[in-house]
Amino acid sequence: MLRKLVSGFIILTVLTGCGYLDGAGDVHNKVIRLHVIANSDSPADQALKMRVKDEVVNYLRQELGDARDVDEASRTARKCLPQVQRVAEAAVSANGYHYPVKVCMGTFAFPTKCYGDLVFPQGDYTAVRVVIGEGRGKNWWCVLFPPLCLVSASDQGIGLNSPGEARVKLKCVELLARVRLGSVPGPAR
Repeated sequence: MLRKLVSGFIILTVLTGCGYLDGAGDVHNKVIRLHVIANSDSPADQALKMRVKDEVVNYLRQELGDARDVDEASRTARKCLPQVQRVAEAAVSANGYHYPVKVCMGTFAFPTKCYGDLVFPQGDYTAVRVVIGEGRGKNWWCVLFPPLCLVSASDQGIGLNSPGEARVKLKCVELLARVRLGSVPGPAR
């Protein structure tokens, strides 16, 4: 019985949490995302993607820092696309690669993504997209505006090369562990 109760609680928590931003209006039109796609899934190409991402995020954070709303941020991001292209190409070249880089801004499909307690539902979002080489590798994304691109303590971004700097926590798993250990009171009898 306890197992069914806990399972139901977890399902309810996940469903309620995922609807968090849906109730706040059409979030799809209130954010600008960044999407960086690696050349391939090789470890070297994935590491290069993270280096390019770091440079692009650092540049765009400065440029979008004073934007007051999504329209201003969008205009600024479009104006910055040529420089984003140069920043990404320089990062690729500085790391000893000769891949072409394509930078564009448009509307792209994204899966559901959590940033702390915020959940961005699956859907089409405006994004700055950086494609490295063939663009057939795993991708990385964040929210540029409002600025939710996760950064580490060293302000260089959290990525595959620094897993110790990030801790992913699932509240449902924490609660389940507490129930198993008996630290969450059960129903009164």
